Amino acid sequence: MDQQQFYGRLNDRMRLYRASPLDPARVITITASPDYLASYDGQVAALVACNLLGRLSPSVQIGFPDVAIHPRLPWAGRSLVRHTLDGMRDADPFGSYGTRPPAAGDFRFHLGPDGHDTVVHGSGWSAYIGKGRSPLSLVTSDIGVGAALAVVLGAAHLFRTRFGAMTAPFTCNAWDWTDAPSPVEFSPVGSSLGHIMTAGLGSVGSAANYFLALATRNFRASLIDHDHVGIHNITRSPIFTEAHANIDLAKVDAVAAFLREAGVEDVVVDPVALHKSALWNHREAGSTDVLISAANEFNVRYHIEMGFPPIQLYATTGRNWQATLIQHMPGAKACSLCVFPPDERFAPTTCATDRSITPQTTVGERRTDAALPFLSFAAGLMTAAEVLKLTAPGYPFSAERVMLSLREEPLLVGTPIPHRTGCLCEGRHMGVHELAIAGSRYAEFATKPSR
Repeated sequence: MDQQQFYGRLNDRMRLYRASPLDPARVITITASPDYLASYDGQVAALVACNLLGRLSPSVQIGFPDVAIHPRLPWAGRSLVRHTLDGMRDADPFGSYGTRPPAAGDFRFHLGPDGHDTVVHGSGWSAYIGKGRSPLSLVTSDIGVGAALAVVLGAAHLFRTRFGAMTAPFTCNAWDWTDAPSPVEFSPVGSSLGHIMTAGLGSVGSAANYFLALATRNFRASLIDHDHVGIHNITRSPIFTEAHANIDLAKVDAVAAFLREAGVEDVVVDPVALHKSALWNHREAGSTDVLISAANEFNVRYHIEMGFPPIQLYATTGRNWQATLIQHMPGAKACSLCVFPPDERFAPTTCATDRSITPQTTVGERRTDAALPFLSFAAGLMTAAEVLKLTAPGYPFSAERVMLSLREEPLLVGTPIPHRTGCLCEGRHMGVHELAIAGSRYAEFATKPSR
């Protein structure tokens, strides 16, 4: 495959979204404050910035000095510059990636709290983008969610404004999903997250597992997906590479290899759709603690809800540059079928799609979707953040549905999910559901129906 063919496939979904790739002649140089780069949050920001910006643009330079990767991160002790540079080249072998200080004409993407025209800073669960010095308080716990969120916000701004200045600052937090900073010190370090099953390892599902592994390796992972990696998947996933696409690697195997290399010891895969999966259909009661339901084919919501699921956490991306986080507590007033009612052909989950922009192409039950890379990263990060908070006292801290809009200035909106009259969950026996999840780590979140 030559360079033109590669970029044609790589940017296919972006063009379906009616968005054009960034100008490859404009170089993005990633810099960082030395103190921030030495911290866990700062290195999460560096890892995510190189990963995401390297998928958004073929012209990225690393302008920060090399340091050893933080002891709390996967790949501890390795060269941070070498690791991030290799990652960008693995995703795009035709790109121009290297190391040098910022030059005239570069767009400087600066990580850290101190005053440059483009400041991208995260501390704990909070994120800031803007000019000048960051207002965020220093959080000493190793969390990284705010740092990753700041990078996603900064990348969205860069893409939306085509390298425009950050004239309007924005501050928010991933703890309760509001636009105010939250200096919470809670960290998932030291606590097991339990058995996390992911149904759907496309852009959102793979991104959720990527961000989980940056925070902790203390969980069991079950991965279910029938699909294989294609060139068009690379821009939307922080895990998939050109080599994966070249050998038509199953998505579950690509994510499993990443998790194992990152240090997650217990990983099992099932390269089939959820309704055919023995991991799902033959699981023992209470054996699955969390379901990341990131699939969108084969009436998947119906099969999930008929299977008496544990707590469900997932996010979708949509046509108006938004990522929407959704949580379903077992027995609560709304299930996933309340949100995504089935139709005759497939469950209409709008994962990274825009139906008003382009018709869905259906082959059997497969659909072609349109997407923007930072939206998939945002959806995966939002999902991972909720999983990481499950062991915090007082969870949950936000409404069941939270939308992050990035079309203009960032906007966070939380809303409850109403029950849909006539939904399958109306006839589901709560006693049976309680037995199905009994013994799971988060069974305490099961609630009696309020309707």
